[in-house]
Amino acid sequence: MIPAAPCSPIYGCRKQTTMVDFPGRIAGVMFTTGCNFRCGFCHNATLLQKQRPGYSWEDLRRICQRFRDQWATGIVITGGEPTLAPAIDETLAFLREFGFALKLDTNGSQPEVLEKLLPLVDYVAMDIKCGLGTYGDFVCFSLTERIETSIRLIMERAADYEFRTTVVEGVHTPEEAHMVGELIRGAKRHYSQPFVPRDDLPDPELAKKPRTNPDVVRDFAQIVGQYVQTAEARNA
Repeated sequence: MIPAAPCSPIYGCRKQTTMVDFPGRIAGVMFTTGCNFRCGFCHNATLLQKQRPGYSWEDLRRICQRFRDQWATGIVITGGEPTLAPAIDETLAFLREFGFALKLDTNGSQPEVLEKLLPLVDYVAMDIKCGLGTYGDFVCFSLTERIETSIRLIMERAADYEFRTTVVEGVHTPEEAHMVGELIRGAKRHYSQPFVPRDDLPDPELAKKPRTNPDVVRDFAQIVGQYVQTAEARNA
């Protein structure tokens, strides 16, 4: 089936499949454009600006076939922020026709869209950027009640899910870890991962910071672990 939208919101994809982005699956990774957060540590900064037209549906079909030829059983939709993308529900249905399991990455800012998408996906990964009181300064998003709503939706309705936090020294203090833990109290799992500097980060000052010390990441995970079923340090 070809969706009614003139083109897909999928703007790019990794050429090769991955075994680390979708738990338990070999997966293709696809990117949408546009984001309503301004995270200074974002590694996909080129995708943050305005939304851009994506692949034609026929091109996307060929990409899906290529991923299937690489033994993919899943697709990860990331961005940017996928819940801002036009025709994202049609896109998920299109991908499902190929037999793929679907994973959605989100910042949790669009709970009304997320609610509609949850029945269409098999796994959700939501970034918890920091404690709610820090969102306005850290990622330039102050509508934190929307973050809380998305967390509740995921915990109550997602088939499977994870929450994750990129730990930046000087921002993600032990106090911040307790606030993150309280925010997702009772959740299945949370991953703490290190900030990794790159030259093209949106915040040039962050580009100068060193990679987060593994002990800081592990300490953050240990604190969050007091609130959730499973908490781990990833890539620390």
